[in-house]
Amino acid sequence: MNLVENIKLALASLKSNKMRAVLTMLGIIIGISSIIMITTLGNIMQKSITDTINSQGGSNLVGFQLTMKKDRTRDYIMDDDFITEEMIANVESRFAEDIKAVVMSTGTDSGKTRFHREDLDLVIYSVNPGYIYQSSYEMVAGRYINDKDIARKLNVCVISDKQAEKLYGGIKDALGQTLNVKMLGGSYDFTVVGVYEYKMTAMMSAMVNTMGEDWHNAVYIPYSTMSKIYNSSETSFYYYYILVNDGVDPTSFSEEITNYMNNRWYRNNDCAEIMYATMESQMEMINQVLGIVSMVIAIIAGVSLVVGGIGVMNIMLVSVTERTREIGVRKALGAPNSAIRSQFIIESIIICMIGGFIGIISGILLGNIAGLIVGTVAPPSVGAMVLAVSFSMAIGVFFGYYPANRAAKLDPIEALRYE
Repeated sequence: MNLVENIKLALASLKSNKMRAVLTMLGIIIGISSIIMITTLGNIMQKSITDTINSQGGSNLVGFQLTMKKDRTRDYIMDDDFITEEMIANVESRFAEDIKAVVMSTGTDSGKTRFHREDLDLVIYSVNPGYIYQSSYEMVAGRYINDKDIARKLNVCVISDKQAEKLYGGIKDALGQTLNVKMLGGSYDFTVVGVYEYKMTAMMSAMVNTMGEDWHNAVYIPYSTMSKIYNSSETSFYYYYILVNDGVDPTSFSEEITNYMNNRWYRNNDCAEIMYATMESQMEMINQVLGIVSMVIAIIAGVSLVVGGIGVMNIMLVSVTERTREIGVRKALGAPNSAIRSQFIIESIIICMIGGFIGIISGILLGNIAGLIVGTVAPPSVGAMVLAVSFSMAIGVFFGYYPANRAAKLDPIEALRYE
């Protein structure tokens, strides 16, 4: 009996027991679809993170921050250790040819504003003019924070288009308006000088779809103004970023800046020094973490494939018992053991392959539905699909061999007597 005839027999057997065949495939379908969905979600997460990083300067954005020396004599950072405005200005001046923008922020603070007898939460970002290069926002009205705002410590702010429409009825109508912010135990008035277009990232979109209305509560003010509110005469930073010009190698540039700052300002510091991190290295680290998480979850999902394989073996054993007389007739007519064995192995493989293909399709659909929810769609991994089909075939061979071998070893006389 050739391969085509074995396949026809296997399909005829499945057709005659449709419900049993579907239930047998279910474990395979669930396992394969879980693996494909997980790998698809991993691709979606990776694409989302990559798009976010690229919108914030991509690999050209490098960060510098304080860290503790290995041979330190104290275990805490003091005010004198922090990066100062003068240090950053010196670096910007010395390496001006390589620098497109310096991105600075003293952090965030929470606040509230009153609107129609309702308190709306705000997140106040204290930034410099270069901070806009780190965001994916584009100005749609007015201007961003500028150097004059920083120098004069002006009470100005930049809000989103959603905030402008909700608070003032329109984007252009918001310019020149006063935004009253309650924070740090006080009440402060800021003049709206600019409005930016708010674009949600995939992760933000997922949160909005889960939590409801989104009006984006980020407000940007000069970092020097926040220092004034804190009654601080000097602004210092724990970290800052530099966006390098195209053509500049971020890693070499980062090493040069780090060595320059450490040799000039931190050589004799008994605790702190400067370290750097490129967006490329952070992306690699994020991808490694996502890869490990996806692999662990995929392995857990793979357990269901083993359970499905056991189900296939169980059904094949039942099938052998039900078709004992058929096996006896074939052996009495001269069918060799190898023909009987291959018949049942092929039937087992077909069950697993059909379940595998259904699992791949359902996994792709579920993965992309999840992608649509978070606002990003990514293709499934071709390698994962090939692996899934190969694994399902291997399961068919592995769990189908024992029932097939048992069928092949049946004594034809005893098989013919079976009722």
